Amino acid sequence: MTGYDPIEVPPEFWEDPRVLAALKAKHVGRLFAVLTRWPYTFTQTRVGTAVGMQQPLVSKYIREVHQAKEMHVFRRIADGLEMPAHARALFGLSDDGEDGRGSAIVVRPPAVPIVPADLDQVEQLRQALDAALHDGAMAEASLEDWERTVSRYGRATRDRSADLLFNDLTTDLTDLQTALTRYRSASALRHLTRVTAQLSGLICLTLVKMDNRIAFRRWARTARHAASEAGDPLTTSWVLAQEAYGHYYSGDLIEALSVAEQAQVLAGKSAAVGAPLAAALEARVYGMMGRRAETQAALHRAEEGVSRLEGDALAASAFGYNESQLRFHEGNAYTHLRDSDSARVAQERALELCAPGDFTDWAITRLDRANCLVYDGDTAEAMSYATETFEQLSTSQREGIITLRGQEILTDVPAKDRLSAPVQQFKELLMLTSQPKKEKR
Repeated sequence: MTGYDPIEVPPEFWEDPRVLAALKAKHVGRLFAVLTRWPYTFTQTRVGTAVGMQQPLVSKYIREVHQAKEMHVFRRIADGLEMPAHARALFGLSDDGEDGRGSAIVVRPPAVPIVPADLDQVEQLRQALDAALHDGAMAEASLEDWERTVSRYGRATRDRSADLLFNDLTTDLTDLQTALTRYRSASALRHLTRVTAQLSGLICLTLVKMDNRIAFRRWARTARHAASEAGDPLTTSWVLAQEAYGHYYSGDLIEALSVAEQAQVLAGKSAAVGAPLAAALEARVYGMMGRRAETQAALHRAEEGVSRLEGDALAASAFGYNESQLRFHEGNAYTHLRDSDSARVAQERALELCAPGDFTDWAITRLDRANCLVYDGDTAEAMSYATETFEQLSTSQREGIITLRGQEILTDVPAKDRLSAPVQQFKELLMLTSQPKKEKR
Protein backbone atom coordinates (compact mmCIF):
# COMPACT_ATOMS: atom_id res chain seq x y z
CA MET A 1 0.00 0.00 0.00
CA THR A 2 1.35 3.40 -0.96
CA GLY A 3 -1.23 5.76 0.57
CA TYR A 4 -0.12 9.12 1.96
CA ASP A 5 -1.75 8.61 5.37
CA PRO A 6 -4.51 6.07 4.79
CA ILE A 7 -7.71 6.17 6.78
CA GLU A 8 -9.68 3.19 8.04
CA VAL A 9 -12.99 3.43 6.22
CA PRO A 10 -15.77 1.27 7.77
CA PRO A 11 -16.50 -1.86 5.68
CA GLU A 12 -20.15 -0.88 5.29
CA PHE A 13 -19.06 2.26 3.42
CA TRP A 14 -18.01 0.13 0.45
CA GLU A 15 -21.49 -1.45 0.30
CA ASP A 16 -23.35 1.87 0.41
CA PRO A 17 -25.44 2.22 -2.81
CA ARG A 18 -24.30 5.83 -3.18
CA VAL A 19 -20.67 4.76 -3.00
CA LEU A 20 -21.17 1.97 -5.52
CA ALA A 21 -22.83 4.43 -7.92
CA ALA A 22 -19.98 6.91 -7.51
CA LEU A 23 -17.35 4.21 -8.07
CA LYS A 24 -19.04 2.96 -11.25
CA ALA A 25 -19.19 6.51 -12.59
CA LYS A 26 -15.60 7.23 -11.47
CA HIS A 27 -17.01 10.32 -9.83
CA VAL A 28 -14.53 11.39 -7.16
CA GLY A 29 -16.68 14.27 -5.91
CA ARG A 30 -19.62 12.00 -5.12
CA LEU A 31 -17.33 9.54 -3.39
CA PHE A 32 -15.79 12.28 -1.23
CA ALA A 33 -19.24 13.78 -0.53
CA VAL A 34 -20.54 10.55 1.02
CA LEU A 35 -17.31 10.07 2.97
CA THR A 36 -17.52 13.54 4.54
CA ARG A 37 -21.20 13.43 5.49
CA TRP A 38 -23.12 11.66 8.21
CA PRO A 39 -22.71 8.91 9.30
CA TYR A 40 -19.05 8.68 8.17
CA THR A 41 -18.05 12.30 8.96
CA PHE A 42 -14.42 12.30 7.89
CA THR A 43 -13.34 15.91 7.41
CA GLN A 44 -12.29 17.19 4.00
CA THR A 45 -8.86 17.90 5.52
CA ARG A 46 -8.50 14.29 6.71
CA VAL A 47 -9.60 12.90 3.36
CA GLY A 48 -7.10 15.17 1.63
CA THR A 49 -4.30 13.94 3.89
CA ALA A 50 -5.17 10.34 3.06
CA VAL A 51 -5.16 10.83 -0.72
CA GLY A 52 -2.41 13.44 -1.03
CA MET A 53 -4.59 16.50 -1.74
CA GLN A 54 -5.06 19.88 -0.09
CA GLN A 55 -8.47 20.50 1.51
CA PRO A 56 -9.50 23.17 -1.07
CA LEU A 57 -9.00 20.63 -3.88
CA VAL A 58 -11.12 18.05 -2.03
CA SER A 59 -13.80 20.74 -1.68
CA LYS A 60 -13.66 21.49 -5.40
CA TYR A 61 -14.19 17.82 -6.26
CA ILE A 62 -17.21 17.70 -3.93
CA ARG A 63 -18.64 20.89 -5.45
CA GLU A 64 -17.97 19.45 -8.93
CA VAL A 65 -15.69 22.34 -9.83
CA HIS A 66 -13.11 19.68 -10.76
CA GLN A 67 -13.63 16.24 -12.30
CA ALA A 68 -10.91 13.59 -12.00
CA LYS A 69 -9.94 11.85 -15.26
CA GLU A 70 -6.36 10.68 -14.75
CA MET A 71 -5.81 7.08 -13.65
CA HIS A 72 -3.00 8.06 -11.28
CA VAL A 73 -5.53 10.15 -9.33
CA PHE A 74 -7.88 7.17 -9.09
CA ARG A 75 -4.99 4.95 -7.90
CA ARG A 76 -3.96 7.51 -5.29
CA ILE A 77 -7.53 7.71 -3.96
CA ALA A 78 -7.89 3.92 -3.90
CA ASP A 79 -4.65 3.58 -1.93
CA GLY A 80 -5.40 6.39 0.49
CA LEU A 81 -8.86 5.00 1.28
CA GLU A 82 -7.55 1.41 1.38
CA MET A 83 -10.20 0.48 -1.16
CA PRO A 84 -11.13 -3.25 -1.16
CA ALA A 85 -10.83 -5.37 -4.30
CA HIS A 86 -14.47 -5.19 -5.41
CA ALA A 87 -14.47 -1.40 -5.01
CA ARG A 88 -11.20 -1.05 -6.95
CA ALA A 89 -12.71 -3.12 -9.76
CA LEU A 90 -15.76 -0.84 -9.95
CA PHE A 91 -13.37 2.13 -9.94
CA GLY A 92 -11.61 0.73 -13.02
CA LEU A 93 -8.56 -0.51 -11.11
CA SER A 94 -7.47 -4.13 -11.07
CA ASP A 95 -6.29 -5.80 -7.87
CA ASP A 96 -2.73 -6.20 -9.19
CA GLY A 97 -2.28 -2.50 -9.83
CA GLU A 98 -2.90 -2.67 -13.59
CA ASP A 99 -5.65 -0.31 -14.65
CA GLY A 100 -8.51 -1.00 -16.98
CA ARG A 101 -8.36 1.25 -20.03
CA GLY A 102 -10.32 1.99 -23.14
CA SER A 103 -13.60 3.10 -21.59
CA ALA A 104 -14.72 6.70 -21.44
CA ILE A 105 -14.97 8.25 -17.99
CA VAL A 106 -18.49 9.26 -17.06
CA VAL A 107 -18.62 12.78 -15.68
CA ARG A 108 -22.37 13.03 -15.05
CA PRO A 109 -23.35 10.22 -12.64
CA PRO A 110 -26.85 9.38 -11.45
CA ALA A 111 -28.21 11.54 -8.67
CA VAL A 112 -27.14 10.39 -5.19
CA PRO A 113 -29.64 10.76 -2.34
CA ILE A 114 -28.64 13.12 0.46
CA VAL A 115 -28.49 11.76 4.00
CA PRO A 116 -30.09 14.23 6.43
CA ALA A 117 -27.77 15.52 9.13
CA ASP A 118 -28.63 14.38 12.66
CA LEU A 119 -29.32 17.44 14.81
CA ASP A 120 -27.79 15.87 17.91
CA GLN A 121 -24.50 15.45 16.06
CA VAL A 122 -24.81 18.95 14.62
CA GLU A 123 -25.23 20.24 18.18
CA GLN A 124 -21.95 18.55 19.10
CA LEU A 125 -20.36 20.35 16.16
CA ARG A 126 -21.72 23.69 17.44
CA GLN A 127 -20.26 23.04 20.90
CA ALA A 128 -16.89 22.15 19.39
CA LEU A 129 -16.90 25.38 17.38
CA ASP A 130 -17.60 27.35 20.55
CA ALA A 131 -14.71 25.62 22.33
CA ALA A 132 -12.37 26.32 19.42
CA LEU A 133 -13.31 29.99 19.40
CA HIS A 134 -12.59 30.25 23.11
CA ASP A 135 -9.17 28.69 22.54
CA GLY A 136 -8.38 31.14 19.73
CA ALA A 137 -7.00 28.41 17.46
CA MET A 138 -6.98 29.30 13.76
CA ALA A 139 -6.02 27.53 10.55
CA GLU A 140 -3.39 28.16 7.93
CA ALA A 141 -5.98 27.63 5.21
CA SER A 142 -6.96 29.03 1.87
CA LEU A 143 -8.81 32.17 2.94
CA GLU A 144 -9.97 32.87 -0.59
CA ASP A 145 -11.53 29.42 -0.80
CA TRP A 146 -13.42 29.97 2.43
CA GLU A 147 -14.61 33.37 1.19
CA ARG A 148 -15.90 31.77 -2.01
CA THR A 149 -17.62 29.08 0.05
CA VAL A 150 -19.40 31.70 2.17
CA SER A 151 -20.45 33.65 -0.92
CA ARG A 152 -21.76 30.50 -2.62
CA TYR A 153 -23.86 29.59 0.40
CA GLY A 154 -25.22 33.12 0.62
CA ARG A 155 -26.56 32.82 -2.93
CA ALA A 156 -27.83 29.30 -2.33
CA THR A 157 -30.14 30.49 0.47
CA ARG A 158 -32.34 32.13 -2.15
CA ASP A 159 -33.23 29.05 -4.16
CA ARG A 160 -32.18 25.89 -2.30
CA SER A 161 -34.45 24.10 0.15
CA ALA A 162 -33.41 24.40 3.79
CA ASP A 163 -32.85 20.68 4.37
CA LEU A 164 -30.38 20.39 1.47
CA LEU A 165 -28.57 23.57 2.47
CA PHE A 166 -28.37 22.43 6.09
CA ASN A 167 -26.49 19.25 5.18
CA ASP A 168 -23.99 21.11 3.00
CA LEU A 169 -23.39 23.82 5.61
CA THR A 170 -22.69 21.32 8.37
CA THR A 171 -20.21 19.50 6.13
CA ASP A 172 -18.13 22.64 5.58
CA LEU A 173 -18.48 23.72 9.20
CA THR A 174 -16.99 20.39 10.22
CA ASP A 175 -13.88 21.23 8.19
CA LEU A 176 -13.80 24.75 9.54
CA GLN A 177 -13.98 23.37 13.08
CA THR A 178 -10.95 21.22 12.33
CA ALA A 179 -9.11 24.29 11.07
CA LEU A 180 -10.07 26.23 14.18
CA THR A 181 -8.85 23.55 16.58
CA ARG A 182 -5.63 22.35 14.92
CA TYR A 183 -3.70 25.44 13.91
CA ARG A 184 -2.82 28.96 15.01
CA SER A 185 -2.15 31.85 12.67
CA ALA A 186 -2.36 35.48 13.75
CA SER A 187 -2.75 36.68 10.16
CA ALA A 188 -5.73 34.36 9.55
CA LEU A 189 -7.36 34.85 12.96
CA ARG A 190 -9.81 37.61 12.13
CA HIS A 191 -10.55 36.34 8.65
CA LEU A 192 -11.48 32.79 9.63
CA THR A 193 -13.39 33.90 12.72
CA ARG A 194 -15.50 36.13 10.49
CA VAL A 195 -16.10 33.14 8.20
CA THR A 196 -17.22 31.16 11.27
CA ALA A 197 -19.65 33.95 12.16
CA GLN A 198 -21.04 34.06 8.63
CA LEU A 199 -21.49 30.30 8.27
CA SER A 200 -23.01 30.08 11.75
CA GLY A 201 -25.36 32.91 10.78
CA LEU A 202 -26.38 30.94 7.69
CA ILE A 203 -27.07 27.92 9.91
CA CYS A 204 -29.33 30.22 11.98
CA LEU A 205 -31.16 31.36 8.84
CA THR A 206 -31.59 27.77 7.67
CA LEU A 207 -32.90 26.60 11.04
CA VAL A 208 -35.36 29.51 11.05
CA LYS A 209 -36.68 28.40 7.67
CA MET A 210 -36.99 24.87 9.06
CA ASP A 211 -38.80 26.29 12.14
CA ASN A 212 -36.42 24.54 14.54
CA ARG A 213 -36.46 27.05 17.36
CA ILE A 214 -34.30 25.35 19.97
CA ALA A 215 -31.39 24.72 17.61
CA PHE A 216 -31.76 28.23 16.17
CA ARG A 217 -31.30 29.89 19.56
CA ARG A 218 -28.15 27.90 20.28
CA TRP A 219 -26.59 28.64 16.90
CA ALA A 220 -27.53 32.31 17.29
CA ARG A 221 -25.34 32.44 20.39
CA THR A 222 -22.46 30.79 18.53
CA ALA A 223 -22.81 33.18 15.58
CA ARG A 224 -22.90 36.19 17.89
CA HIS A 225 -19.86 34.93 19.79
CA ALA A 226 -17.87 34.39 16.58
CA ALA A 227 -18.82 37.83 15.23
CA SER A 228 -17.73 39.44 18.48
CA GLU A 229 -14.38 37.61 18.35
CA ALA A 230 -13.88 38.77 14.76
CA GLY A 231 -14.12 42.37 15.94
CA ASP A 232 -16.13 43.41 12.87
CA PRO A 233 -19.21 45.54 13.74
CA LEU A 234 -20.77 45.09 10.29
CA THR A 235 -20.56 41.30 10.49
CA THR A 236 -22.01 41.45 14.00
CA SER A 237 -24.82 43.67 12.69
CA TRP A 238 -25.65 41.11 9.98
CA VAL A 239 -25.55 38.23 12.49
CA LEU A 240 -27.87 40.08 14.86
CA ALA A 241 -30.28 40.82 12.01
CA GLN A 242 -30.47 37.09 11.24
CA GLU A 243 -31.04 36.38 14.92
CA ALA A 244 -33.85 38.95 15.04
CA TYR A 245 -35.67 37.12 12.25
CA GLY A 246 -35.43 33.90 14.25
CA HIS A 247 -37.05 35.51 17.27
CA TYR A 248 -39.75 36.96 15.02
CA TYR A 249 -40.69 33.59 13.53
CA SER A 250 -40.57 32.07 17.02
CA GLY A 251 -43.22 34.57 18.15
CA ASP A 252 -40.91 36.45 20.55
CA LEU A 253 -41.65 39.92 19.20
CA ILE A 254 -40.10 41.87 22.08
CA GLU A 255 -36.76 40.07 21.73
CA ALA A 256 -36.94 40.45 17.94
CA LEU A 257 -37.30 44.22 18.35
CA SER A 258 -34.45 44.43 20.83
CA VAL A 259 -32.00 42.47 18.68
CA ALA A 260 -33.04 44.34 15.50
CA GLU A 261 -32.35 47.64 17.24
CA GLN A 262 -28.89 46.40 18.30
CA ALA A 263 -28.13 45.44 14.71
CA GLN A 264 -29.01 48.91 13.46
CA VAL A 265 -27.00 50.68 16.17
CA LEU A 266 -23.90 48.64 15.29
CA ALA A 267 -24.28 49.39 11.57
CA GLY A 268 -24.79 53.10 12.17
CA LYS A 269 -24.88 55.03 8.89
CA SER A 270 -22.53 52.58 7.17
CA ALA A 271 -23.41 50.91 3.88
CA ALA A 272 -24.14 47.65 5.71
CA VAL A 273 -26.72 45.00 4.86
CA GLY A 274 -27.54 44.43 8.53
CA ALA A 275 -29.14 47.88 8.90
CA PRO A 276 -31.97 47.70 6.32
CA LEU A 277 -32.43 43.98 6.97
CA ALA A 278 -33.03 44.68 10.67
CA ALA A 279 -35.12 47.79 10.03
CA ALA A 280 -37.46 45.85 7.73
CA LEU A 281 -37.84 43.17 10.40
CA GLU A 282 -38.65 45.90 12.92
CA ALA A 283 -41.40 47.14 10.58
CA ARG A 284 -42.90 43.64 10.39
CA VAL A 285 -42.92 43.36 14.19
CA TYR A 286 -44.60 46.75 14.61
CA GLY A 287 -47.10 45.73 11.95
CA MET A 288 -48.04 42.66 14.00
CA MET A 289 -48.45 44.95 17.01
CA GLY A 290 -50.76 47.24 15.03
CA ARG A 291 -48.47 50.25 15.49
CA ARG A 292 -48.74 52.10 12.16
CA ALA A 293 -46.47 55.08 12.88
CA GLU A 294 -43.60 52.91 14.09
CA THR A 295 -44.08 50.54 11.13
CA GLN A 296 -43.78 53.37 8.63
CA ALA A 297 -40.79 54.86 10.42
CA ALA A 298 -38.97 51.53 10.32
CA LEU A 299 -39.79 51.09 6.62
CA HIS A 300 -38.35 54.54 5.98
CA ARG A 301 -35.10 53.53 7.71
CA ALA A 302 -35.01 50.39 5.60
CA GLU A 303 -35.45 52.46 2.42
CA GLU A 304 -32.59 54.72 3.49
CA GLY A 305 -30.39 51.74 4.26
CA VAL A 306 -30.97 50.17 0.84
CA SER A 307 -30.16 53.47 -0.86
CA ARG A 308 -26.66 53.33 0.68
CA LEU A 309 -25.90 49.82 -0.60
CA GLU A 310 -24.08 48.99 -3.82
CA GLY A 311 -22.36 46.10 -5.59
CA ASP A 312 -22.51 42.70 -3.86
CA ALA A 313 -24.52 44.21 -1.01
CA LEU A 314 -27.48 44.40 -3.43
CA ALA A 315 -27.07 40.82 -4.69
CA ALA A 316 -29.72 38.12 -4.37
CA SER A 317 -27.96 36.53 -1.42
CA ALA A 318 -28.26 36.15 2.34
CA PHE A 319 -25.41 38.68 2.44
CA GLY A 320 -27.29 41.15 0.26
CA TYR A 321 -30.45 43.18 0.53
CA ASN A 322 -32.28 44.88 -2.32
CA GLU A 323 -35.61 46.34 -3.39
CA SER A 324 -37.11 42.90 -4.06
CA GLN A 325 -36.63 41.86 -0.44
CA LEU A 326 -37.64 45.26 0.86
CA ARG A 327 -40.96 45.19 -1.00
CA PHE A 328 -41.62 41.66 0.28
CA HIS A 329 -41.04 42.85 3.86
CA GLU A 330 -43.03 46.04 3.28
CA GLY A 331 -45.97 44.05 1.96
CA ASN A 332 -45.81 41.73 4.94
CA ALA A 333 -45.77 44.66 7.39
CA TYR A 334 -48.83 46.27 5.77
CA THR A 335 -50.59 42.89 5.66
CA HIS A 336 -50.22 42.62 9.43
CA LEU A 337 -51.58 46.18 9.74
CA ARG A 338 -54.56 44.97 7.67
CA ASP A 339 -53.89 47.76 5.18
CA SER A 340 -54.70 45.72 2.08
CA ASP A 341 -54.30 48.56 -0.41
CA SER A 342 -50.77 49.46 0.69
CA ALA A 343 -49.86 45.81 1.04
CA ARG A 344 -51.08 45.00 -2.48
CA VAL A 345 -48.88 47.70 -4.06
CA ALA A 346 -45.79 46.37 -2.29
CA GLN A 347 -46.69 42.75 -3.06
CA GLU A 348 -47.09 43.40 -6.78
CA ARG A 349 -43.67 45.06 -6.92
CA ALA A 350 -42.09 42.27 -4.84
CA LEU A 351 -43.44 39.58 -7.16
CA GLU A 352 -42.31 41.56 -10.20
CA LEU A 353 -38.74 41.76 -8.85
CA CYS A 354 -38.52 38.33 -7.22
CA ALA A 355 -35.82 36.09 -8.75
CA PRO A 356 -37.27 32.97 -10.46
CA GLY A 357 -35.79 30.51 -7.96
CA ASP A 358 -36.45 32.50 -4.78
CA PHE A 359 -39.34 30.32 -3.64
CA THR A 360 -39.45 31.50 -0.01
CA ASP A 361 -40.02 35.22 -0.69
CA TRP A 362 -42.31 34.36 -3.63
CA ALA A 363 -44.47 32.00 -1.60
CA ILE A 364 -44.78 34.17 1.51
CA THR A 365 -45.57 37.26 -0.58
CA ARG A 366 -48.40 35.36 -2.25
CA LEU A 367 -49.62 34.03 1.10
CA ASP A 368 -49.63 37.60 2.42
CA ARG A 369 -51.84 38.52 -0.52
CA ALA A 370 -54.14 35.62 0.35
CA ASN A 371 -54.27 36.92 3.93
CA CYS A 372 -55.32 40.35 2.64
CA LEU A 373 -58.13 38.70 0.68
CA VAL A 374 -59.31 37.08 3.93
CA TYR A 375 -59.28 40.48 5.63
CA ASP A 376 -61.28 41.89 2.71
CA GLY A 377 -63.95 39.20 3.14
CA ASP A 378 -63.15 37.10 0.06
CA THR A 379 -62.29 33.82 1.77
CA ALA A 380 -62.95 31.64 -1.29
CA GLU A 381 -60.54 33.59 -3.49
CA ALA A 382 -57.99 33.71 -0.67
CA MET A 383 -58.02 29.93 -0.27
CA SER A 384 -57.82 29.40 -4.02
CA TYR A 385 -54.78 31.68 -4.24
CA ALA A 386 -53.08 30.09 -1.24
CA THR A 387 -53.76 26.57 -2.54
CA GLU A 388 -52.35 27.47 -5.96
CA THR A 389 -49.22 28.79 -4.23
CA PHE A 390 -48.67 25.60 -2.23
CA GLU A 391 -49.29 23.37 -5.23
CA GLN A 392 -46.39 25.01 -7.05
CA LEU A 393 -43.93 24.08 -4.26
CA SER A 394 -42.30 20.75 -3.50
CA THR A 395 -42.92 19.15 -0.13
CA SER A 396 -39.47 20.13 1.16
CA GLN A 397 -39.98 23.73 -0.01
CA ARG A 398 -43.27 23.99 1.88
CA GLU A 399 -41.78 22.85 5.19
CA GLY A 400 -41.03 25.27 8.01
CA ILE A 401 -41.99 28.94 7.87
CA ILE A 402 -44.01 28.66 4.63
CA THR A 403 -46.36 26.11 6.20
CA LEU A 404 -46.36 28.21 9.37
CA ARG A 405 -47.52 31.22 7.33
CA GLY A 406 -50.29 29.12 5.80
CA GLN A 407 -51.48 28.09 9.25
CA GLU A 408 -51.59 31.75 10.31
CA ILE A 409 -53.92 32.51 7.40
CA LEU A 410 -56.34 29.82 8.57
CA THR A 411 -56.55 31.42 12.02
CA ASP A 412 -57.79 34.64 10.37
CA VAL A 413 -60.60 32.91 8.43
CA PRO A 414 -64.01 33.98 9.84
CA ALA A 415 -65.83 31.28 11.79
CA LYS A 416 -68.69 31.21 9.26
CA ASP A 417 -66.26 30.15 6.46
CA ARG A 418 -64.15 27.56 8.27
CA LEU A 419 -66.14 24.54 7.09
CA SER A 420 -66.33 25.70 3.48
CA ALA A 421 -64.82 23.49 0.76
CA PRO A 422 -61.99 25.92 -0.24
CA VAL A 423 -60.88 26.23 3.39
CA GLN A 424 -60.97 22.48 3.95
CA GLN A 425 -59.00 21.87 0.75
CA PHE A 426 -56.24 24.25 1.83
CA LYS A 427 -56.25 22.80 5.34
CA GLU A 428 -55.72 19.29 3.95
CA LEU A 429 -52.85 20.55 1.82
CA LEU A 430 -51.21 22.10 4.88
CA MET A 431 -51.49 18.84 6.79
CA LEU A 432 -49.19 17.15 4.27
CA THR A 433 -46.25 19.18 5.60
CA SER A 434 -47.34 20.10 9.13
CA GLN A 435 -47.15 16.77 10.92
CA PRO A 436 -45.96 17.29 14.51
CA LYS A 437 -42.20 16.89 14.87
CA LYS A 438 -40.22 16.73 18.10
CA GLU A 439 -37.53 19.38 18.19
CA LYS A 440 -34.10 18.01 18.99
CA ARG A 441 -31.88 19.78 21.42
